[in-house]
Amino acid sequence: MRITPLDIRKQPFKKVLRGFDKDAVNSFLEMVANEYEKIIKQNDEFATKVKVLQGRIEEYEKIERTLSETLLTAQRATDEARLNAQKEAELIIKDAQIRSDKYEDQSRQNVNRLEGELNSLKIQRDSFLARFQSMLRDQLSLVEIISDSIKDEKSSVKTTKPAFAKKSFHPTETMDEVPPQPLV
Repeated sequence: MRITPLDIRKQPFKKVLRGFDKDAVNSFLEMVANEYEKIIKQNDEFATKVKVLQGRIEEYEKIERTLSETLLTAQRATDEARLNAQKEAELIIKDAQIRSDKYEDQSRQNVNRLEGELNSLKIQRDSFLARFQSMLRDQLSLVEIISDSIKDEKSSVKTTKPAFAKKSFHPTETMDEVPPQPLV
């Protein structure tokens, strides 16, 4: 059972012959009731403050949980972003490697093709030079034959000059004046 300040003030006592001084007892009871009332008021104030503070604590705990969850979420997002960036970097490196390999292969193919063309051109050049040398040898042989023929003709003309020979061939004449000869 809870005692209130009113209970203390209204508490009846039996009267006895040699008892305590009634005024002193009433005065003391009034003082106890006042102090008890103050303590109850203080207790009520403290209970109210405790409720307010508990409410604040609950709010702070909610904020703390929210912050913790936010931090965890941010940490996860950071980890995921780092992981994604790392994967993307690896993909970029792989793509660059594939492209460089492709360009390297294309360059090798171009070099091989150009080397083949160069070799083909060298073969054509060598073939042309060989044919040209052969043609020059043939032409020189032909010139020698013509020159020998002219010398023979001159020697035969000196001995006997036919009447129909108006002009003799001189070695200083140009090749334009010499009729074309078949190639040997």
